[in-house]
Amino acid sequence: MADNFSYLDQFTREEVAEFKEASKLKAVERQRGEQFLLSAATGVRRRRLIAEGDSWFDYLPGTDLIDCLRNLFDYDIEKFAKAGDTLENMIFGTGINRHFEREVPQIYTILRRIEQIKPKVFLFSGGGNDVAGDEFDLYLNHKLSGLPAYREVFADQIINGVFRTYFEGMIAAVAQRSPGTHIVVHGYGHTFPTGRGVDVLGCTFAGPWLKPALVKKAILDEVEQRSIVFGLIDLYNEMLASLGGAHRNFHHVDLRPILDPFTDWANELHLTNSAYARAAREIHQTIEPLFS
Repeated sequence: MADNFSYLDQFTREEVAEFKEASKLKAVERQRGEQFLLSAATGVRRRRLIAEGDSWFDYLPGTDLIDCLRNLFDYDIEKFAKAGDTLENMIFGTGINRHFEREVPQIYTILRRIEQIKPKVFLFSGGGNDVAGDEFDLYLNHKLSGLPAYREVFADQIINGVFRTYFEGMIAAVAQRSPGTHIVVHGYGHTFPTGRGVDVLGCTFAGPWLKPALVKKAILDEVEQRSIVFGLIDLYNEMLASLGGAHRNFHHVDLRPILDPFTDWANELHLTNSAYARAAREIHQTIEPLFS
């Protein structure tokens, strides 16, 4: 198997679908380092995880982190993730029905499962849709206003105030039900505002998210655009790293050093197949010692 997983980028749509189906079946057998066959799952896997997250755990057009952790690193993962999900919904629940009554948040189900099986690790992927998704323009001032293009104070209040409080609540809730469970979270990586969305069969069905918001606010200089996006991602990662320093069962996986903004992104918010595999390997290297 190639160290950079580049063979994954050669997959056809059919092969991607098979890879994802293999992930669902929790069984994959590799042949000649580049081919695989589906096989029935046998026995109980030794490394059982629960995962909640966004499209980095639930990405239909290509591979995602869960697919790669299952197929390449043999984890048994019970997944609750949903593409497009937000921190607030995942941690507290924001859904309502047509009668304006609150729906039962999914986090209740997840916490019950954590209490029941007491997994060694709870994987979490969240924040991308809150920082660089549809909410991105909230972090921007209009260039013609004379104000700084990047609302730095606002970003700090949201990420180090609001989002940190959300995570603190989740950490406490997990610890109450399973003190031995570790929470493992990644912080995404540096991406360029390219204007590329999620394209399938020539149609864009999600995004782009970054470039349109910047251009709407008349922030046209590419260097400034990248600086704003990188600054937000850095601030988010620094907050997660700080939580890791404050809570022994919380682990931040920094993917910035291994993700190239020039080559590793399929669009503004999602990675190529090989980049997801390398990111999964980085997460695996954090998780594996927790099982010893």
